[in-house]
Amino acid sequence: MKKNLIHHLIWALIAIAAFLVGSHLTSDDSKNPSSKETATSLSIRGANENPSSPLEQNSPRSKSTRSSSSTTQATTLSESDIAELGQEFRSAKGPIARRLIFSEILKALTPENARLLREQIAHLPQDSAEFREFHYAWGAIAGQEAVLNGKNTPKRDMAATLAGWAATEPTSAMAYFDSLSPEEQSGSNHMKWGAAFGLADADPQLAAEVAIERFQNGDKEAGKMIHIATTAALRSGDPEEITHFLAKLPDGEMNLQAHQHAASELSKNDPDGTIDWALALPESDGKNHAVGSSFYAYANRNPEQAAEAINRIPADQQDAARYGYALRAVHDDPVVGVEWAASISNPDARGRALIDTGRTFFHRDPDAAQAWLATSDLPPEAIQKITGEE
Repeated sequence: MKKNLIHHLIWALIAIAAFLVGSHLTSDDSKNPSSKETATSLSIRGANENPSSPLEQNSPRSKSTRSSSSTTQATTLSESDIAELGQEFRSAKGPIARRLIFSEILKALTPENARLLREQIAHLPQDSAEFREFHYAWGAIAGQEAVLNGKNTPKRDMAATLAGWAATEPTSAMAYFDSLSPEEQSGSNHMKWGAAFGLADADPQLAAEVAIERFQNGDKEAGKMIHIATTAALRSGDPEEITHFLAKLPDGEMNLQAHQHAASELSKNDPDGTIDWALALPESDGKNHAVGSSFYAYANRNPEQAAEAINRIPADQQDAARYGYALRAVHDDPVVGVEWAASISNPDARGRALIDTGRTFFHRDPDAAQAWLATSDLPPEAIQKITGEE
């Protein structure tokens, strides 16, 4: 499995965003949960399947006398071959030729030549896609050896190698991660995010379990970790699999965030289908969050149709839909937003919605919000939460 890099590199681009800042986590793949093809896998496959294509002929790679290998075996390179490959990569003209040569670097990677090959990409910025993909691949085939190499390098590559290791050998990788001090886990090397993304590549359910454990231990960024696990589960594109993933999460804050994130991501590609999916979920607080998130997205796309749709869904789900609608509407028209919040029938949910929408109202127009609060009949503690005067 370690030698089959293509499978593990398919998701390498996902790890980039987490390592950039360690707190803002996004992924281009989340825009298409059903797709499992990325630029990395397509480039490597294209280079292997059609070596005489025009793209190959126009790249510096065609000038080399190095022999090709199968897609499942690394090319054996001498030190001079590696130096030549690095020169071709650095002098490549255009992104396609560069990508084809970079795929050759990944194909040739072995635990034995990894350090020499790393010298050929060492000039890259530490937050570049190729730098991180290389280290992800190295971690996938060399594990702890690749991770520890990062201790002696000036750039931040340990998290990417840990991600690759965790994607192929999650048990061993997490044993190593757990042996680190809290400062090493959450410090500037972003090891926590390497573990999170790698585990999600290997097993979203396992990644979710780790996120929940860290939440229980007080990790304030556990919510981002459950988002990573949920996004990985969404890649199946199968609503039943996503529902199964969510159903296995224990009740609690992480469960709610996972439901909400799943609905938010699914709505980007299929807003109407997401509403149907959310309404079909088993009865739970998580379902309410999924319904609310799906109507938040619907209100963002077409508020008039979303408002009409609320009246057509089952009555026991209309409060969740109104909550989501209100949270979106308040950004465009604060008065409309708080009116929708006030229409929620459940007293507890209505109170929370009025606080949430009221805060946005107060932030955007304090004077108008104060006038609304004076006639809202909200209890003093709710008003204090809205105005921030607690």
